[in-house]
Amino acid sequence: MQPTTLLDNLNSDWSAALSALLPKSAPQRVLVYVESDDDIAFWRNILDQFETDKIDFEILLPIKNALEKGKTAALEKSQEILNMGVGTHLIICVDSDYDYLLQDTTELSQKINNSDFIFQTYAYSIENLLCWSESLHSLCVQSTQHDSKILNLEKLIKLYSQIIYKLFLWSIHFRIKQDFSSFTLSNFCDTVKVLDKADVLEQFQTALQGLDNRVKIKLSELEHQFPNDIVTVEALSEKLKDFGLNQDNTYLFAQGHLIKDNVTLMFLKPICLHLQREKENQIKTNAKHNTQLTDQMRQYHKQIIPIDTVLNSNTEYKSCFLYSKIHKDLDKYIQNLKKSIDA
Repeated sequence: MQPTTLLDNLNSDWSAALSALLPKSAPQRVLVYVESDDDIAFWRNILDQFETDKIDFEILLPIKNALEKGKTAALEKSQEILNMGVGTHLIICVDSDYDYLLQDTTELSQKINNSDFIFQTYAYSIENLLCWSESLHSLCVQSTQHDSKILNLEKLIKLYSQIIYKLFLWSIHFRIKQDFSSFTLSNFCDTVKVLDKADVLEQFQTALQGLDNRVKIKLSELEHQFPNDIVTVEALSEKLKDFGLNQDNTYLFAQGHLIKDNVTLMFLKPICLHLQREKENQIKTNAKHNTQLTDQMRQYHKQIIPIDTVLNSNTEYKSCFLYSKIHKDLDKYIQNLKKSIDA
């Protein structure tokens, strides 16, 4: 079948040929394909560090399905990744999903993990890195303009990870077996959402207890239904340590939108609301008269930024060990690209 779109013709040689038409003083153009609009700013923030007067990145979306969403689009996108002619002048930046942990158990995971020109988040997706626990307090401060630590967010996310860890191993286990029905990703996500009362004043104890109860029930069900798989699942714990997964950081490897929308924001929204109320009370206490109170309250409300907006713009994930892996991969690629340019 003849190619039907520009994307079918794209490869690194084509991009290199275009760069060769530019003046010698112009930087070499590298095409960078990402999966969605949400990924553009994330990868731009990372790639900016590697641009020089000789190398220029242009971030693009796959042409075939740039506006499509859902499972079918995701599968087509995976096929595009497998077929695209990557090389020094055309690279791909993708969410790892489970492919990093699956390693060579699927064709796509082999392609992503073994290519020098496909770069991955190592976390499930960019959303997990946006939710890097060490950055969350500063995000609350940005949102509320109030620097009060009402609880330790790093410990909270670690506790969440510890609760869901064993169930996450079961999820990975079934993906390795290519069993997509016994315990689906949707089943897993529905179980580990923060559903119960998210009350910051009680340190989210009710929410965490409800989560723990649901996880234990699901674990009991799986162990009862698949007793022969228990030993294999337990062995995964040691195996996946080599890839950085442990019980304290499971949130980095679980489904990204779940972690952002149904976990992290479920904690951050009530925290930020509490911080706003504290700040407003300070203003009320310190105001000398009603006019000053009204002016200062109006000014404060103008400074407030919704926490989901702040979270989506987070760039404070660079202390995460998975980011170090991304940076190392890109640095290796850049060094080889420079050699090819200078040759």
